[in-house]
Amino acid sequence: MQPTVNLKTMDKSGSLFAQISKLAKLEVLVGIPESSDRRQDLLSQAEKTKPTKSGKMSKRKKKLIAASESEVNNAQLMFIHTNGSPLKGIPKRPVIEPAIEASGNREPIAEELGEAAHAILDSDPEAARQHLKRAGMTGQNASRAWFTDARNHWQKNSEETIRRKGSDRPLIDTGEMRKAITYVVRDGGE
Repeated sequence: MQPTVNLKTMDKSGSLFAQISKLAKLEVLVGIPESSDRRQDLLSQAEKTKPTKSGKMSKRKKKLIAASESEVNNAQLMFIHTNGSPLKGIPKRPVIEPAIEASGNREPIAEELGEAAHAILDSDPEAARQHLKRAGMTGQNASRAWFTDARNHWQKNSEETIRRKGSDRPLIDTGEMRKAITYVVRDGGE
């Protein structure tokens, strides 16, 4: 008796391509989410701020309370400062794009994105997400550091702004806009 062999082929390429297509839609976003709870966050920060040694309200607490009364949220503020406002005398001071594209910042982000692409091709969604998270965290940290990075080449504060604000550091007042920069990994279809 001759042995018989039955071959059964299964074409899973359609499933593989569907999975790769789904993974390829993953994206990492760095920025400031538009949030309606900014007022409460600022007031909460103000409550945690200690009084001065003489028992008076600190400048930081006053700034946080004043900022909480503004109708403009951090995402809108970032847009205004990125593009400038000639009517308000606000120069362009972009943060996120130049921070991510700057030499020394761009390379580790690109490396993580490349590793995410490899993980997608290997059909490893968890590894892809982890690499995208690392790319997002690197972009977030680079953007937050950009506020004090000499490479930003921002126009200095005007003398009037320095007097009013008590600081010559552009875009750093309460620090809330800088701390609001974050990242998210999401499906591109969302």
